Formats: sequence, C-alpha cells, structure tokens
Amino acid sequence: MKNYDHDNLCPGGNVRHFASQDSSGKDEPPTNSKSPSDNEVDAIPERLSPDNKAATLPAPKISLDLLRRRQAQKKDQEQVEKFITPEIYPPMGRRSKILDYLERQDCFKRRMVMDIPEFYVGSILAVTMADPHANGKTSRLVGICIERKNYGLGASFKLRNVIDGQGLEVLYELYSPLLHKLEVLKLEKRTDAHLLYLRDALPEYSTIDPDMIAIKHPPGRPVPVNDIVVKMKPRPWHRRWERYELKGLDVSGVSQSRMATVQDHILPEYKKMDLLMMYPRYDITEKERMRIEREWEVHQNELERTAKKGS
Repeated sequence: MKNYDHDNLCPGGNVRHFASQDSSGKDEPPTNSKSPSDNEVDAIPERLSPDNKAATLPAPKISLDLLRRRQAQKKDQEQVEKFITPEIYPPMGRRSKILDYLERQDCFKRRMVMDIPEFYVGSILAVTMADPHANGKTSRLVGICIERKNYGLGASFKLRNVIDGQGLEVLYELYSPLLHKLEVLKLEKRTDAHLLYLRDALPEYSTIDPDMIAIKHPPGRPVPVNDIVVKMKPRPWHRRWERYELKGLDVSGVSQSRMATVQDHILPEYKKMDLLMMYPRYDITEKERMRIEREWEVHQNELERTAKKGS
C-alpha cells in the first residue's frame, strides 16, 4: 500500500477509501442444520446417460437460510476498510523512527482530550477556535475542506467559504490546543487530492450556509464521492490548473493554444509507474506500517474505554 500523498498539487498518490464503522457488529441469521452447505450446492453431481454422455441435473432449490448466509458473506467481502487518519504515517524522506513514534504518541494524547472525527478533502466542517477578540472568546467557521497536508503534530487543513461575496480561507492546525471543537456537517470525498482551484471557480461552489444542519452519515456505509465538475471564472487564474490533471475541473473554456502545451507538463505513463522514481518517496516498509496500524487500534480501544467510563 502506498503512502498517502496529499502534499502535491497534482494528485500523484493513491488515496485509500475509508468509511466509518459500526461497533455494534452484524446479526447473522440462525443456521439450519438440515440446509445444504455451500460446497454441497456447488458440487452438483453428474448423471451418466446410457451413451456415456454427461448430463447435469437441474439446479437445486436454494433455501432461504442459505441465501441469507451468502448475502451476509458478500456483504462482508464488500465491507470497506477501517479509517486510519493519514497524518500518523511518516512523510517522504528519511526520518528517525523514534521521533516518529514519540510524535504519534503526542497525537494520540491530544485525541484523548478532543474528538477529531473522520473527514476528507471535500467534507463540510464547522471549526470552533479560541479567539480573544470575539464575543465569548471563541469563533466558529463553517466551510468546505479544500486541503489537508503535513504530518504528526504539524498536520493542518484549510477551510474555504464565501461570505458576503468575499472568499475566505482559514488554515487550522489539527492538533493545536486552541482548537476547541471540530464538527463534520457533511462527510464526503472529491475526485481530486485538493480543491485549491475553487479560488478561481464560481462562488457558488464555495458558498456554505453558516447555519447548516449536520447531515449524519450512516455507520458502516462507504463515504460518498462527489464527482461534481467545477466551472471556472474567466482568466486570469492563480495557476494554470489545466496542467494538473484534475478530474473535478471543467477545462472546456481553455483555449486550444493553451491546451496544446499541457502534454509538455504531464509525465508519461511509464514514468508514473517507474519503481525507481517511487522508491525514495514510499520508503516505509510494510512491517512498520502494520506496527503503526496496531498503535492506532490500541488508541481506538482506549477511546472506547474512556467513553464507557464517562457514560
């Protein structure tokens, strides 16, 4: 499994798809000892005709009990992976494993104090931050997450909203002690690793109601992917977004002369799949990745025990 690449403007890394899990588990239907097993149904005997020609029997009737078991098995196979926050994985380059371990432990301690839910680029969030100049000493901002980057205690995310016709972006540090509350009003993903091109898009794509009511995501369901295609404002833009191979960007308004130069800035397929180019970027071993995931599971168990004691 490759590292989570969210620092690049061009989405070169593979982003894993996660979803919230239901801790209650599944209720399996009662099994009938007289009902045929999967092997018994699949292994249909063959009856030989007098002419030594194989003739298969008609398909047997499958009991409702067996059908339920098969549906449960298929549902288990299609079940999505458990969410693991991306900033606990080491970044690109060579680093000290002891430093990475200590930084992860500090992140887990911060998560014991404040609930940091699952969210992605494209999710709509509400952030309550300490503000000595505001009434009540706190300020709340609702916006769409357009970027999520960095590692460990330096992990950050960026919210964008259009208020009174003016675009507003705020960069938050995920593990900052000034962060009081983080709410996910709508959990969803986008087809791109970042949404920085919303700065040059029409305001309607970045306008979020500050009084928006939270839309609860059903536990155990995959996170929906919003494949909306954004229309851009007339030039000039902050960057030449057509060069970044963005799936959620409408480039139909770009002139042919500009589109003719796009291929000069896009890597060919053989270079994208070159293992020698990928090696220095994804130098984390599978053994170290499994150890980090075990640390995450221990942290989640601690959170559950703490919640049970509080209740």
